[in-house]
Amino acid sequence: MNSTIQNMLTRGELRGDHPQQRKPDQWNKHDKDGLIVTVLRGEDIDSIKVCEQLTEQGVVLWVIDGLQRLTVLNSYRNGTFKLGKGIEYPILSYQRVKKDNRGKILKDEEENYVYEVNKIDLCGKGYEDLPLELKERFDNYKIDVVKHLDCSDEEIGYHIRRYNRQISMNASQNAVTYMDNIAGAVKRISLNHRFFREYDIYTEREKSNGTIERIVIESVMCMYHLDHWQKQSRRMAAYLNEFSRKEEFERLGDNLERLGKIYREEFRTVFTSGDSFIWFTLFDRFTALPFVDTDFAKFLTAFQGGLCGKRPEDERLYGTDRKKPIKDKTVVEKRLRYLETRMYEFLHIKKEDMKELDILSFIQAHVDRAVTREDMEQYEEVLDVLTMGVDHASPLLDRRNRPSLTALVAYSFQTDIDLDHWIIGYFERNHSFLTDQRDNYIRMREDLDKYEKRKAARRPAAG
Repeated sequence: MNSTIQNMLTRGELRGDHPQQRKPDQWNKHDKDGLIVTVLRGEDIDSIKVCEQLTEQGVVLWVIDGLQRLTVLNSYRNGTFKLGKGIEYPILSYQRVKKDNRGKILKDEEENYVYEVNKIDLCGKGYEDLPLELKERFDNYKIDVVKHLDCSDEEIGYHIRRYNRQISMNASQNAVTYMDNIAGAVKRISLNHRFFREYDIYTEREKSNGTIERIVIESVMCMYHLDHWQKQSRRMAAYLNEFSRKEEFERLGDNLERLGKIYREEFRTVFTSGDSFIWFTLFDRFTALPFVDTDFAKFLTAFQGGLCGKRPEDERLYGTDRKKPIKDKTVVEKRLRYLETRMYEFLHIKKEDMKELDILSFIQAHVDRAVTREDMEQYEEVLDVLTMGVDHASPLLDRRNRPSLTALVAYSFQTDIDLDHWIIGYFERNHSFLTDQRDNYIRMREDLDKYEKRKAARRPAAG
């Protein structure tokens, strides 16, 4: 049991200080919390490996694999740390005998004990904060031990190397495990799209170590959910798993198809594994402009030549602090804003003119490319009816906000969502809009999606 092994370590009957073993406390907070929750939920963990060595002083049992697990369990048991707020499945149920106000055990008419199921939120809980039932579950947790008998120093070293040969998931590969809803969409693009598969842009190692999956995740996040950008791939994946839609991945796939048709070998220095998501997002914004894709290729060529007399490497960092991590939200926003400005200058478009773009083109770019003029007339009529019940003095009715509002109506048609109640609440809660209509549309769409999820959660189950 866990308590038995911990006592053996404390008494020195089990040694965790072999000279060839790594020092304890190598795990981060997320990994530590994950282990503790696994144990409290009674789920399995890998066995602990021990080598027995016969010495002149007696029999020594060395921990050669699992030291990190044991020390984390020991630290939690001794109150060194509490569980954080980002743990998965934080609500845990456990059973206990029911008692009255005087502490007497309750029984039914047939003298059977009466049990009750309690729930606890593990977030922020240390060992001392757990109820007795969970403390006992933690202490009595069964840990499997694999023992190698009568080992020499050479054999101990061999076993330590053997158990550490496997390569753990990197951050990109681990992120995919948080996307049970959309992992298939990510994999379809990362594994099958010819932009990644056929063109000699990314290395074979990048194709196998999860880098391409990371690029897909970052691209969808940057294209559609920039307001909620997360620097950590795991958090980004978890957000997309809840709020992204299959149409977002389909649009990325379509954009990659178009980029593939204008791709040239010299563009490899632009579409690096670190910068690809920025350029994919920039091209997505380009598609809303009244230009052909070859114009974007001309911009790429000019960019590589050094727009405004700047070297390409300076272009990519312009307006950002070189000391800040390149994946910080503020850095990503500045880089994208700068490149978008350079693109407008190259295409001789003033950014303020973007507000006057045809609404149809806006909706085709951000909702559905198949939308027609006839569809637009219907969306406009529906929007006029929907806004009859809101405050007519609301700044949200400004004509500059018309593209995103109309696009949201188009989105409601596409997803079969009724906007009547939501739009009244949204206008009551919001008194301003983002001048960047694309960002404003995304913000409203995310608010609508959350509203629909809350409504579904309140709906009684069938039957």
